[in-house]
Amino acid sequence: MGTLRRRGTLDHSLSPHLSRPVEKADPLVRNALRLGAYQLLYTRIPERVALFETVAEVKRLRGEKPAGLVNAVLRGLVRAGKTLVLPEDKLLRMSVELSVPLPLLSALIRSLGEEEAVSFLAASLEKPPFAVRANRFRVSREELLSRLSEAGMEPAPCRYAVEGILIGRPGVVHADPGFRSGEYLVMDEGAQLIAPLLSPREGETVLDACAAPGGKTTHLAALCGGMAGIVAVDASAAREKALRETVKRLGAKGITTAVHDFSAGPLPGFEGKFDKALVDAPCTGMGVIRRNPDAKWRFSPDDAGRMAALQRSILRGAFASLAPGGLLVYRTCSPLREENEEVVEAFRRETGAVLLGKEAAKDWTGPSDAWTPDGFLRLAPHRHGTDGFFAALLRKAGAW
Repeated sequence: MGTLRRRGTLDHSLSPHLSRPVEKADPLVRNALRLGAYQLLYTRIPERVALFETVAEVKRLRGEKPAGLVNAVLRGLVRAGKTLVLPEDKLLRMSVELSVPLPLLSALIRSLGEEEAVSFLAASLEKPPFAVRANRFRVSREELLSRLSEAGMEPAPCRYAVEGILIGRPGVVHADPGFRSGEYLVMDEGAQLIAPLLSPREGETVLDACAAPGGKTTHLAALCGGMAGIVAVDASAAREKALRETVKRLGAKGITTAVHDFSAGPLPGFEGKFDKALVDAPCTGMGVIRRNPDAKWRFSPDDAGRMAALQRSILRGAFASLAPGGLLVYRTCSPLREENEEVVEAFRRETGAVLLGKEAAKDWTGPSDAWTPDGFLRLAPHRHGTDGFFAALLRKAGAW
């Protein structure tokens, strides 16, 4: 993971010792070079160990000649003092220092401004905390904290999420009987702050329009003790199956599932029926690159616009399923304005939806500074320790 996060910096450090660009090398060789360079530059592993182990693996998998190349390049990096010679051009220098491709750097600066973009990218190079959400259908947070502490996992309450727990030693989570029996599920603290924006109540009908794998669906159910009618929908039959498995493992009540693509229109038979809706829209995922750093190396300048078109179509279908006066939360895990503010503002002009700010989220326990002056919600790793999330709370015109 460290190698993926620092890939841009590593490639720049290796390039003076190669006769051709890193990208032109055999995939296994170039990734071995990156892994070796990461150990040399960013860990306390002794140089001789990092060199020997990396070269030995390449020799085993590719033979003497590629192993000799890896040995020569990594030793050249050591002889050069493991120093990083930065480009003079400002954007190129930032790209190397923050280990981010230029197209993504430029997109983030356009969306956030230079200072915020730099802070966001620097925080995204760090290892994220490991958070879980206690499942009210099985256990209270206090009970779970006690049990996880006895199991040696070093748990601590999350700062904002009332059911959230940070795990200091997460390595044994998936082998823990409590995890398998549904006492908790892995969920970033920021993700745990989205469902409470809707505050579902007993007797309400709630739509989760992009529901799989089920973290927010089961959270919505838990917030109302299983007393709301929640319809959880996904466009993929395979993902809907995974959603059902999550619901079963957690013992969540009041949930029915369905397969439907909201970009094709409202849920058949439910047009204008739901009191509340959550649209956790597909997006570029650039807000979670500290967890999925490989995604930033696949980013294309056209991605945000392409996703925005899909997001608007899904919003239309979900909004049409909402009753007059109903509430909808639109959420992405992207910091890019094209997928966030611009999507919402275009949708408001089209539908007359009303944007509600933090005053409408009265019971919300998240950080107050996450709300922008325009009434949008932005959570960020450098400000709140969470993944990067955007949300907007919208009301459909009419009586409720």
